Amino acid sequence: MSFPSSRRIVKLIDGRAPDRTAVEAYVYRDYPSSELEVIESRWAEAREQSAKAGLAAGLAPLEHSHWDWRNKADSVEAGRHMLVAVECAGEPQGIMAVLRMPQPSKLSEEHLVYVDYVESAPWNLKVSDGSPRFLGVGTILIAESVRLSLEMGLGGRLGLHSLPQAEAFYRRCGMTCVGQDPAYYDLSYFEFVGRQATDWLTSIGESP
Repeated sequence: MSFPSSRRIVKLIDGRAPDRTAVEAYVYRDYPSSELEVIESRWAEAREQSAKAGLAAGLAPLEHSHWDWRNKADSVEAGRHMLVAVECAGEPQGIMAVLRMPQPSKLSEEHLVYVDYVESAPWNLKVSDGSPRFLGVGTILIAESVRLSLEMGLGGRLGLHSLPQAEAFYRRCGMTCVGQDPAYYDLSYFEFVGRQATDWLTSIGESP
């Protein structure tokens, strides 16, 4: 069995606490692909429940409801992707797959870290009248990818394609929207360029 290469203590917000208290969580790099089977068995049913609750509340269907993290295992084991996960309350609260090899930027002649997939656990989504269990999972994962970029000498540069339902989040992070990419399902492509990444880290209380 493989083990994570690093663990960092972070904070999430308890969305169901009256005072929205901060709780201790951990972000792991090189999260083992063997855990994807466990994650998917737990999340698949929760996704379906969240989707039903969202539809009952008049919300649009979840765009990533068809995802299956088990399909990423071969790529992780082959060394193409690295998994990064956030754990809290004894279980994964979010997971991200990052390409290990730097990719060309679309806005400069530099290279960057590319985030291929990212998902917060279904019970952390704002899909119905119920409060998300934990807040800040996506922020922690994107912050960790920026940290990875800095450590690789890429200056915090980061790129990703976004599902339409997640675009507002990446705009709030201060990423630049390049536009829809016809070569990637017409999804909008976002990048952190220049000082955007380090300025954002500072704004959320993380030291670059």
